[in-house]
Amino acid sequence: MDFPRLFGTPYLKSDRRIYPEDLDAWEKNTGVKIQSGDAVLVDAGRWARYAAEGEWNVSKGSAGLDATCMPWFKARNVAALGSDLAMDAMPSNIEGVSMPVHILTLVAMGAPILDNLDLEAVAKAAAARKRWTFLLTVAPLPVEGGTGSPFNPLRPSDYGCDRRRGTRRLRSSAARAPTG
Repeated sequence: MDFPRLFGTPYLKSDRRIYPEDLDAWEKNTGVKIQSGDAVLVDAGRWARYAAEGEWNVSKGSAGLDATCMPWFKARNVAALGSDLAMDAMPSNIEGVSMPVHILTLVAMGAPILDNLDLEAVAKAAAARKRWTFLLTVAPLPVEGGTGSPFNPLRPSDYGCDRRRGTRRLRSSAARAPTG
């Protein structure tokens, strides 16, 4: 969900919250309906903002999802939520709760969170193709007892998939299993 493109700006300003009506507007604009099992990636233009303004205190002024969006995502039964920052608009405007979107995603929905994604390249590619859906595979590190991990997002082309032939082959000899 590329909100800078939807709103015609390079990035969302620090006080810009994303509301359920914005999610509806994105669906209408792209013709994509978020469905059960989808992983939803929210782009607020964090990296473009960093390039334009430099560092800022994230907890005191970052664009992102307002907590009122959570029933919208729950009703669509999304499988995972990710964003280019921490998903939550900050400050949260909910006294005593700094990151309600995080809490509701993990606890109430039981869905994983993908934070601090660099979504600029995928947003540009999606806009160029006018195609907003794609297969996303996430391969986290196995951290015993851990609650989070760095991961590598993978596309079918990373596997050498050929959509025309429906085949799957590994691109690199280093990825092949050793023989003999």
